[in-house]
Amino acid sequence: MLNINPIKFVSINNIQNRNPQKQIGLKSDTFVRSSNNVSFKGSESANNNSFIKWAQETDFIKTQLPDILTNPDCKLGSGFSHSAYIIPGNEDYILRTSNMKAQRNYDFENAKIKDTEDKNLNVNIGQEVANIELETDDGFPIRIEVLKKQTGKPIGVPPSQAIYIEETGKLREGEIPYEAIERKEQYASTIHKTAQLPVSAYEKLIDDIKAAEKAGYHFDHLNSNNLLLDEEQGSINLIDMDKNKVPANLGNVLYALTNINYFSTFASQYDSYPMGNEEIGKAIEDTMEITDKFIQAMKNKGEKFNREECSYEFFNFISSMPFSFYCKTTDDRAKWQFLSEQGVA
Repeated sequence: MLNINPIKFVSINNIQNRNPQKQIGLKSDTFVRSSNNVSFKGSESANNNSFIKWAQETDFIKTQLPDILTNPDCKLGSGFSHSAYIIPGNEDYILRTSNMKAQRNYDFENAKIKDTEDKNLNVNIGQEVANIELETDDGFPIRIEVLKKQTGKPIGVPPSQAIYIEETGKLREGEIPYEAIERKEQYASTIHKTAQLPVSAYEKLIDDIKAAEKAGYHFDHLNSNNLLLDEEQGSINLIDMDKNKVPANLGNVLYALTNINYFSTFASQYDSYPMGNEEIGKAIEDTMEITDKFIQAMKNKGEKFNREECSYEFFNFISSMPFSFYCKTTDDRAKWQFLSEQGVA
């Protein structure tokens, strides 16, 4: 058991969530642009798109899609504005669409399907590969995204902006408070399980992020739920990467992996659900273990933190209590010296 010395808690400001649609267990928008808008039948481009080819062979839109959209057993989950659905008989893809108004009728006969698969992307980041457009009786068509299926459960707790309505401060429908015991348990459980993964899982995560970067994708670190922990496969999987040429920042990845933005809430003694010293100490130990394995993976891959390009969030990680324990100092300059001596800065 780790003994906790009286180091002052660092105040970590709420992060700015760039997409308030992100919810626990539900992927947020990943947009991949394409101009190949083709009707469902007779599409030549389907030869290069495995989902479209499968959909044609099974007559998916007419025989399965109507039931999927109305069968509650097919719904994976719902967020603030989107819902995700499984595709029975197909383990490679899922569907996602905006939460639809009731009493809308859809024209499945004249559906259009668009190939949006990015052929330059050779890793699975839960990206869109196609979308289906259905006309409706109210004149406003709906767009159904076909996403590559990812495995695993979200790491940590989403940012507060995904839980509260920013204009009013009220909880979004169906949400529980940011500091609720269920969220604290989710945080503690997932970072503990992440800490148990081998260094090779962290190496693969770095490889996937770098491969996605080469194809023009950027990891959104502000929501730890964009990382999925697959215990069975022993891996950390990516979702919701934006099409953006911003270089990969491994400091931001470590920030998200540890869900460090939630640590001060988890360890607070001033809310309705204070945690004990044993639980707080365990969270610190797990954060240190994740940090150590990620740094070892960086060494193995020849990667370094670039201090000149570090984000505000990563500097918050540097100043955090768990990282202070890891480096055995509260001096941020000494921490950077420690990282330098480790060969990653």
